[in-house]
Amino acid sequence: MSTFKIKVANFFARESCAAWQPKRIIRIIYRHIYRFIMETGAEEYPYANLDFAKWQESDSNFYTLITDSSNFVIRRSTSYVAWMMKKYCGSSPKLPKPGPRKPGEHRFDAKHWGEILEYNGWQKVSKADWPSYQDILDERHFIGVMPDADEFGLLVWFNNARFTVTGFPAIWLVSTYKDFKEQCLEIPVSEKSGIIWYREP
Repeated sequence: MSTFKIKVANFFARESCAAWQPKRIIRIIYRHIYRFIMETGAEEYPYANLDFAKWQESDSNFYTLITDSSNFVIRRSTSYVAWMMKKYCGSSPKLPKPGPRKPGEHRFDAKHWGEILEYNGWQKVSKADWPSYQDILDERHFIGVMPDADEFGLLVWFNNARFTVTGFPAIWLVSTYKDFKEQCLEIPVSEKSGIIWYREP
């Protein structure tokens, strides 16, 4: 994306934040504009460019967080996986009414994404149905929820696997957004990984 488009998107993104724009209706309009600029025609995750919204984040009274068109804070695993769903499965996730939350938790932290995935028809799978060689051949998509990965949990998108000589998966190859950047992780196939797998409908 050109430097000019980033500058224009930054103007509207900044003015969509309560920290700098007190009028709610203007914030809503500008939020739609920067999302249109950043996401229209994008082939890869559109918020990876760190020149966009590079100010310090805050979710206190000085609110400066930027969200994507699915209403997830950008450069988080939730925003990244929502984009991957749109790219590979045809649509962004629909959001259900959230269940009970503990104090300090947000409506749709990564740890609560089981609710979203099931609402969108994704099926929670048992160990017997973890991503397999046949799933890779069939290009079947899986999303992993890691509720205990950190304070808010972590989502991973299944890409591939490494297999043993007997044909069983030994390492899951996944991608996610962590520490404000896209990362490819290698996770041993084990219940100790803490991943809860969901398969696309």
